[in-house]
Amino acid sequence: MITHLLFKRVYPCFLLLLLPFASLAFAEEEFKPEERYKHYSEPNITTGDKAINFGLVYTAQWIGYGATQYEIIEDHGSFKNWRENIFKPHFDKDHLNYNLSKHTLVGQYYYLFYRARGYGKQSAFQWSFLSSLAFEFTIESLTERPSYQDMYQTPVLGSIVGMGAEKLSLYLHSLQTTPTTILGYLFNPMTILPRNYSHYRIAWVPMRNQNHAGLGLQMGVAL
Repeated sequence: MITHLLFKRVYPCFLLLLLPFASLAFAEEEFKPEERYKHYSEPNITTGDKAINFGLVYTAQWIGYGATQYEIIEDHGSFKNWRENIFKPHFDKDHLNYNLSKHTLVGQYYYLFYRARGYGKQSAFQWSFLSSLAFEFTIESLTERPSYQDMYQTPVLGSIVGMGAEKLSLYLHSLQTTPTTILGYLFNPMTILPRNYSHYRIAWVPMRNQNHAGLGLQMGVAL
C-alpha cells in the first residue's frame, strides 16, 4: 500500500518539482547560488575506476533486485528464463505511472552516482544507459523479458530528473542552514558520500568548538 502510494502520488509530484531545476542544467550559464557548492568533473577517469564504478552499480542492482523481488525470483526465476529472455525484448504492459515513477527514480540514482564519481553530464548519462541495459539483460531477465520502455525511460528520464535533483540539492546546501542542508542530502543522497569519494564539493568536517569540550560537526566545503 505504501509503495503503491509512493509511486502513484508522491513521486510524480516530486518529478514536477524538479523539472524547473532540470531545465537549468541545459542552460549555458550554470545555476551557481554560491560558487563553492558545485560539482567538479574529473577529466581523466581511468579505465579501472570506470570498471569499479560500473561494478558497484551492478552489485547494488543485484542486491536491490534480490531484496525487493525475492518471491518473484523464487517462483519464476531460472537460468532457462535468463537464456531465452535476453533474446526476446518487448514493450511491457506495466502501468504507465509505475513505469515512469519506478524506473525514473532508479535512473536518477544511477545518474547522481556517476556524477558523484566525477563524470560529466554526458558521460553520466551514457553510463546510466549502460547500467540500465545491464540490469534489463542480465538481472531482470531471470524472471521476465527485457523491456524497451525501461531501456530508455530509466536512463533518459532518470538523467533529466537527476539534473534537477542535483541543482536543487546544491542550491539548498548553499543556504547553509540545518533544514536546507538536510533537504539537500535528501534530494541528492550522493552528496553525503565521503570527501575522497565524491566530486560534490560539500562535506561534513570535524572542528573543535572553543566554547565546548570535544569535537563537533560543521558544514564545510571540500576544496
